Amino acid sequence: MIVFLLILSLVLVLSPAAFAADDWELVEDLAGILTREQRDALQARAEAISARHRCDVIIVTLGEMIDDDGAYEWARYIYTAFGYGYGSDRSGVLFFLSMAERDFALVAYGYGHTAFTDYGKDVMLDDHILPLLRENKYYEAFSAYLDVADDFLAMARDGTPFDRDSSGSLVVKLAITILVPLLVALIICSMWKKQMKTAVAARAAANYIPPGGFNITGQKDMFMYKTTDRKKIETQQSKSGGGTTVDSKGFSGRSGKF
Repeated sequence: MIVFLLILSLVLVLSPAAFAADDWELVEDLAGILTREQRDALQARAEAISARHRCDVIIVTLGEMIDDDGAYEWARYIYTAFGYGYGSDRSGVLFFLSMAERDFALVAYGYGHTAFTDYGKDVMLDDHILPLLRENKYYEAFSAYLDVADDFLAMARDGTPFDRDSSGSLVVKLAITILVPLLVALIICSMWKKQMKTAVAARAAANYIPPGGFNITGQKDMFMYKTTDRKKIETQQSKSGGGTTVDSKGFSGRSGKF
């Protein structure tokens, strides 16, 4: 392990073009936070997903302290230096952890921009990965990463990448699938219920007036309701639309701490 880490340190200070790419696996646990069995299982799944969708799905962990460039810069450099990426456009997505100060980065390249939009990356991280990382459930977090990556890539290959609009359409489809049968059942039950009723409401008030009429002995005013008009003040949002923001080096992504 010491020799391996020394080799890694040498790689990170060399030109990316000087390093052979084929020696690195899709799952490189240099921090040693996984068992051998866990790493092998993740590696097998990552290979299958990458081959199926023609887009590398990568996990890299480090135990060392990273410099001031931050996890995002390291993730970009590792992606380039290790020669990751599927096909001529080097498509892929890389999830990077630096355990020294609990830094993370998620970067995409090539077709990864299509499959992993800005909104998709946020959903993947905030809803699926980071909650598990904060509980130190690393294998479960990486498994969730592979699950979501597989789903997002499948959606993108089908022509509907996961984004703000597509996530809304999924909700609509789910609502139609569940609510329409319920609505049909409600209509049918209502019709049956009406057939069972023998009494109907009177259409005139005469039946409710006692013989001899009635006398009003008192009156009072009662406040029933009020109407208030409200107008929303629109504010500017930084991510009002969908799509993917690509930086000057051809990557898109997000980084932070967990």
